[in-house]
Amino acid sequence: MLFRSGGTRAGGLVLVLLFGLPLAAPATAANPIPPAAPVLTATAVVGSKAPAPSPAGVQKATARVLAGSALGNFSALVVDPATDQVLLGVNTDKARIPASTIKLLTAAAALEVLGPRTRLATKVMRDGNTVTLLGGGDTSLVRARGGDPLAGGFASLKNLAKLTAAASPGTPLKLTYDESLFTGPMTGPNWPKNAARLGIASPVSALMVDEGRVRPGALSRVSDPAKQAAQVFAGYLAKAGVEVISTTPGVAPASATEIARVESPPIADLVEQLLTDSNNDLGESLAHLVGGASGAGASFAGGAKAVTSTVTKLGLPIGGLVISDGSGLSGNNRVSVATYGALLADVAVNSNPELSAIGGGLAVAGATGTLADRFQSGATARGAGYVHAKTGSLTGVIGLAGTVKDADGRVLVFAILANDVKNLNAARQSVDIFATKLAKCGCS
Repeated sequence: MLFRSGGTRAGGLVLVLLFGLPLAAPATAANPIPPAAPVLTATAVVGSKAPAPSPAGVQKATARVLAGSALGNFSALVVDPATDQVLLGVNTDKARIPASTIKLLTAAAALEVLGPRTRLATKVMRDGNTVTLLGGGDTSLVRARGGDPLAGGFASLKNLAKLTAAASPGTPLKLTYDESLFTGPMTGPNWPKNAARLGIASPVSALMVDEGRVRPGALSRVSDPAKQAAQVFAGYLAKAGVEVISTTPGVAPASATEIARVESPPIADLVEQLLTDSNNDLGESLAHLVGGASGAGASFAGGAKAVTSTVTKLGLPIGGLVISDGSGLSGNNRVSVATYGALLADVAVNSNPELSAIGGGLAVAGATGTLADRFQSGATARGAGYVHAKTGSLTGVIGLAGTVKDADGRVLVFAILANDVKNLNAARQSVDIFATKLAKCGCS
C-alpha cells in the first residue's frame, strides 16, 4: 500500500485534504496571487463537484517535462485525494536524496513527539553568586526587540537579562553558560564544507542567539554559538546594572534554582517557519530535541534514530529510508516520494491533528518562503498561489512536494525528487513546470 490514512475504503485508499489552495482565479496583474491561508476543508475536497482528473490526462499533461533530461534520475507521484486514485507514479518506492524536503519528516516528528503547543525555554539558574545561562534548544532566540512569541515574535536575551537583573538587584555575578542539552558533533555527517562560513547552517548548539550569525543580518556564523550568546547576555546584564565578574562555560549545578526564563513560540509555529523558510538551524535543533525527548539522545545520531522511529510509528512507508540529519544538508539521507505522499495524506485527512501545522507551513508559489521568487513568469506563472510545497536543493538534487489545485478546482497531492541532475536551475525549472502543468490541467 502506497499510503497510510486515517481510515479505509473498500478497494482503495482514504485520502482527504484538510489544507489546500485558494479558490480564486489564476494570478494576473489585475488579479494578484491568491492568499496563502488554507481555505479548503476535508469535507469540501471529498465532496468536490469538480471533474475528476484521469491518469491518462495527468500523464499526458506532464509527459513532456518528465521526458526531458533536466531531471536526471527522478521519482514522481500525483494523487487525487478525493478519489484515492494514483494518477501518476514513477519510481514511487525508490529512495532518493531528498535535500530539504526531509524537513517534512523532521516537522512530523517534532509535532508528534514534542507536541505542537510546547515552548522551548532559555533559563537562568542561580547558585550563590553564580548564574548559569541554560540553553533549551531555541534557535529562534534573538538579541532584542523579539516581540511576543505567542503573537509572531521571538524570545530575546535582552528581556531575559532584564528579568535576571530584577531577580538579582545590585549583586555582582559570575556567569556560566550551559549548552549541555545537546551532545555529540556540532556538524552533521557529510555536510557541505564551510557550512557555517557560507551561512548555510550554524554549528548545532542548544544555546545560540540570532542563529549564531556573526552579527545581526549577516550570513556567516560563529564557530562557538553558545559563547557568543553568553557574551551578548553579559552585555545586556551590564546595561541592566548587573556587574558581571566573569563569563565561562559550565553546567548548572543541581543545587541551582531558576530565577528567570524566556520561551520560544510554540512548536507548531516553529514547524511552520521550518517549512516555509527551510530553516536549517531550526531543523537540526528540532531533530536533536526529538532525539532527547525520545531517549535516543539529543545528537545527530539520536535525532536521526528518533525521527525514523516516529515515521515508522506514524505508519508511513519506510522502504529505503535513511535519515542522517534534520535539515537535509547531508547527502546520506534517502526518502521515497511514497513516504511524502503518505505523510501529506495523513495531514490532509487530519487523522492526527497534532500534524496540522505541516499544511500551514508549506510555502506558497510566488508568495511566501522558499517559493516567493519562483512561479513568477513564463511557463510557471499559472502555478503562482496554487502550488503549496516544500522545496529541496543540494548539489545534484532538486525536490518539491505538496499540493496543487487544478484548473477545474480539483486538489491534487504531488511529490517529485530528482537526483544526479547536471544543471540545478534547469531541474528546478522543470519541477516547477511539472507542478504548474497540474495547476493548468483539468486532465479529465
